[in-house]
Amino acid sequence: MGDVHRLPRTDDTEREASAWFARMNADDVTADDRIRFKTWLRVHSCNAKAYAELSGTWQELEKSGPLVRAVYFGQVMNAAAAPPAPRRRWMVVAMAAGIVAVVVGGAWNLYKQKQETRFQTAIGEQAAVALPDGSSFDLNTNSRIWVDYSQRRRVIRLERGEAFFKVAHDTQRPFWVRAGDYWVRAVGTAFNVYLRPTGMEVTVSEGTVEVVNATANESPPSDAAITESAAAVTAGEQADAHGRAEVIHALTSAQLSRLLAWRKSSLYFQDQPLIDVVNELMRYTTLKIQLDDDALRQLPVGGTFQTSPEGAEALLTMLHDGFGTTIRRDGEGRVHIEGPPK
Repeated sequence: MGDVHRLPRTDDTEREASAWFARMNADDVTADDRIRFKTWLRVHSCNAKAYAELSGTWQELEKSGPLVRAVYFGQVMNAAAAPPAPRRRWMVVAMAAGIVAVVVGGAWNLYKQKQETRFQTAIGEQAAVALPDGSSFDLNTNSRIWVDYSQRRRVIRLERGEAFFKVAHDTQRPFWVRAGDYWVRAVGTAFNVYLRPTGMEVTVSEGTVEVVNATANESPPSDAAITESAAAVTAGEQADAHGRAEVIHALTSAQLSRLLAWRKSSLYFQDQPLIDVVNELMRYTTLKIQLDDDALRQLPVGGTFQTSPEGAEALLTMLHDGFGTTIRRDGEGRVHIEGPPK
């Protein structure tokens, strides 16, 4: 009998292709890396085919522009953090024309490795990220977040914007979120953190979180500090934290739904001052909308709008057609809204 040549296992080939994709796109790729990569390509035709398919998938994703991404990246953050995720993963890409589902074998995960654990969304973009322990977070428009996972701790740093967290229960490894001058601790719950210029808002939809001021503390507070000064926020409550003060108030189910509606790519307003509606919609567009008529600022407005530039345009159309206002664009991204003629 002649020699038996065994084909490489598909799982191994795809995993190696993903690793080489990340390595060859890294900022610190070396000449030795390139030599070893070429050698790997020549070992078997399956290697070259797997790498080409992976590269093609990534190129298509890059062309897609602003995306809503469902991202699994367990192997990226820390190999010791959790068992490997399933071999095939789904990335959901939502575009203006509709929703397109793309099957990928880990290219996005390992490409993120060269960017460490930072996730960032542009204006009008949102992202959904699944963490290796079963937790997840949704990242809202114009937001940036850092993830630090290991066997001993789960730490998230929200540097800008807003994120909704759904935390897998693990009493031995609390889930920490740093936003501004505050730490938020959870064990197994669901909550929203919005980092405003004036402070931080924490809105809890499930379970309980603890909020503690930690201006000079770059590491999560000790249990003693939590016991002494933490404010507990439970489901259906919101904490407004600024300076060293936390104000906690209860929310109706309607208020809670409205505050979290952005996760479904929509914003809902009911008889809210126009200035508040404008400020909220400007988070999702590059337009700078100005109310040139002071009487318009308190005009009660209601409706549902998309979390996108189209949402802001829909508001402008409604104000013009429904309220008779004048909409004037200055050609530099600014839109001036003036009251209807007397």
